Amino acid sequence: MHEFSRGKRMFFSRRAAAVLFSLFFFLCLFSGYQNAFAAGTPALVETQWLADNMGKEGMRLVYVGDPSPNAMAAFGSKHIEGSMFLSTQGLMNVLGDGSNPPDKAKFEDLMGKFGIGNDTHVVIYAMDSGNPFSANAFWLMKYFGHKKVSYLNGGIKKWSGEKRKTDSGAPPKVESAKYTATADASILADADYVLKNLKNKKVVLVDARGTDAYKGITNEAPNKNKRTGHIPDAVNLDFHATNLKEDGTFKSPEDLKAAYEAKGVTKDKEITTYCQAGVRSAHTYFVLKHIFGYPKVRNYVGSWGEWSNLDPAKYPVE
Repeated sequence: MHEFSRGKRMFFSRRAAAVLFSLFFFLCLFSGYQNAFAAGTPALVETQWLADNMGKEGMRLVYVGDPSPNAMAAFGSKHIEGSMFLSTQGLMNVLGDGSNPPDKAKFEDLMGKFGIGNDTHVVIYAMDSGNPFSANAFWLMKYFGHKKVSYLNGGIKKWSGEKRKTDSGAPPKVESAKYTATADASILADADYVLKNLKNKKVVLVDARGTDAYKGITNEAPNKNKRTGHIPDAVNLDFHATNLKEDGTFKSPEDLKAAYEAKGVTKDKEITTYCQAGVRSAHTYFVLKHIFGYPKVRNYVGSWGEWSNLDPAKYPVE
């Protein structure tokens, strides 16, 4: 009888251990894509999710314009109700050129004017997901420690294409808020950090520009860039062609992962993304960090606009 009781206890202990192991296994299996749902806030949201959650208290929508002079007019003609408008100029004023970290005081002021507090759930969108400035706004919010921020897949183009309600006119007048930012240096890279890791086989550089800029055939900013080409050993994955479908929404996680892993951009590596000014590279950062759940991803904000003008003897190009 004693042996039977002991055997019974061992059976249930082993069964409990098996159940716990299975649960742990599945949590690990899906941890990559589930990273987007950390702390209960999905990083990438669909239009139906937004339609279901729009009435909830504590949410603020932010429409990010493109660099064209008609960006504000496009917002005024059609946007999701209650949206604030963030211009590329306002965004770049906070981001800077990479020679210094993004400006904390300017970010806090911007958030305050938009009525965004530290606990506000911010949903960022643009005309579609192909506007990299909207992904950069997402990166900035993460850099300054904002926990509740989501990115709308497909933007206003998908939203209105589904015959969902839109608004027109100026952004709403909102009560200003108090915002306190805390910078997360682990997702930012500068030129010296990139230089230090050029020979590090555990670090992969991803150039998010087009192929011609990467090869040095074209100069995207001839009045600024003194050199053309790319940072040595960087792999080229044009953010738009790699990340997006023709309709301006993100490709499937399976297609995205296949494209990145084929170039050696894998979860076991630390990834540093760059482009011309740290904007398109933020789009790639979003895919790697918040769709794949890669643990170590940095955005080199200075990017080619800075690197191409540094001392050639110290900062090489290919």
